[in-house]
Parts: sequence; C-alpha cells; structure tokens
Amino acid sequence: MNLVACVILYNPKNEVFDNVLTYINYVEGLIVVDNSLIKNYFLINKLLNNFPNKLNYIDNKDNLGIATALNIACNKAKELNFDWILTMDQDSSFINFEHYIVCLNSIKSYKNIALLSANTTRDALRKLPKNLTLNYEEKSTVITSASMINLKYFNEFLNFEDKLFIDMVDYEFCAKIKEKKLKILYFKDVLVEHELGEIYLRKNLITRKQKEKIEHNHQRVYYITRNSLYLAKKYGNIFPSEFGFFKTLNILFIHEIIKILLYEDNKIIKIKSKILGLYHFLINKYGRYDLNDRF
Repeated sequence: MNLVACVILYNPKNEVFDNVLTYINYVEGLIVVDNSLIKNYFLINKLLNNFPNKLNYIDNKDNLGIATALNIACNKAKELNFDWILTMDQDSSFINFEHYIVCLNSIKSYKNIALLSANTTRDALRKLPKNLTLNYEEKSTVITSASMINLKYFNEFLNFEDKLFIDMVDYEFCAKIKEKKLKILYFKDVLVEHELGEIYLRKNLITRKQKEKIEHNHQRVYYITRNSLYLAKKYGNIFPSEFGFFKTLNILFIHEIIKILLYEDNKIIKIKSKILGLYHFLINKYGRYDLNDRF
C-alpha cells in the first residue's frame, strides 16, 4: 500500500534519527513537522542529507501543538496522494516494523478500517513473540504514536481537534472514528518502544514503600484535566465506558489527586494546575496555555 510516515518534532535530541531508521526503509516518504522553539539543525540536516528523495520538512516556526501538526502532516500526505500515513512521536521506535507492513497488507480488502495501532506497552523488546501472528483486536481508543491512518477517511469532519493543543488529542480522534462507525484495529505483535511519561521511583507518603510511577509535569496535568473534561462532555453519553463524565471526574479529582499527594513532587502546583484546567473547561477556554506565565 502507498504509505508515508510522519514525525512531529519538538526540541528534539539527535537520537531521533536512530528512531526514524527503524521504519524509514519500509515507507515511501517521510513528512517531518517541526514545532520546535529550539531548532536542532544537526538533526534536520542529517535527515535532509540521508533521505533527500523521501523527506518533506515543514517548519511551523512555533509550537502549534500536536493536533495542528498532525493535521498538517495528514493534509500534506493527501496532497502527495498517499493512502496511509504512519504517525510517530519523536521518541518512539519500532522493534519489528516489517511485520506492521505484513499486517497492513493483510487487511487491505477490509472495509471501514480507519486506523491501525501497534503495541506500545513498556519493555517491548522483551515481549517479542517467537511466532508472529496477524491477530488483531478491535479497540475504542489507542494512542497516536505508531498508528496508521487510512487517509481515505481523513477529512474536515474526521481530523484532529486543534483547540486541544496536546493531550487527549488521540482519544478525541478515536471517538470521532467510532462515532462514524469506523474501525480501529490493534496488532499486538507489532512492537514499539515508546515513552509514556517520566518514570520515577517514588516512596508512598504513608506506607514508605517504593514503586515505579509514571508522572507528568504540571503543564501536562493542566492539559490532561481540561481536555479529558472536554471529551467527557462531548462523548460521555455516546461512549460512557470510555468517556463517561462522572467516571472522568472520579479519575481526575479523586484517583489522580490521591496519587499526587501520596507519591509525586510539586504537589501544590499540580493540584492548582488541575483546578485551572477545570476552570478553563467551564469557561470554554482552549488552545495553547503556558502555565509558566501564571505559576
């Protein structure tokens, strides 16, 4: 199938080049959308020099957010007449991308397939099966990184929600897919190394026992809170098991606050960020918002 990859850059490290190497030889093009405030010209030039016939580099000259960057990449891919686009985070790499191509070809006659996704669980390399299969599951939500979008269905009604900026952008896109009765297929034997957040060894404030915990900084806490509430309001009645409003409130303001209080640093600023996210949801304020200007 006619496949292009895209990667969204934000102040990237040089190691991004090695991540691109895990899939570049299996795609017909590479669209790089740069949201960086600090350009990595060494990386950009290395990509241009190594893949001159595949690369389309788009400099946004500012951080326009992941949603807008993905829309730019998908629209460019459609302009170039590609059928599918692989969406990659800069910190993600494949263990066995060649198997993803086999999976993609295996479903080419299927109808109503809008999105394919891969296995992005932690320690992917250790989970590589001896005998790869084409088995898949239908999913309601998947993350954007290492997904393949069927550009046949990408249009003004099925795209990424710009105003969310970052966080929950992928889940909102999935909700649109399901709302239109299209399918999301998850291939568990396609393995990806992907960073889900900062991992810390934290000590419980009460029990003093240590656990590994995935944490987000206060800026991400704000976006996750605000945008999760947006999804709950818009899709909670349609997909209550995924986006139910009271379920979302319980997670955001009970479970996550308990986790912050028991395990995380910067407790006060993170709780303030949650409250601000709630307030901005209530007054319908979206888009980019820099907490460094406030806290």
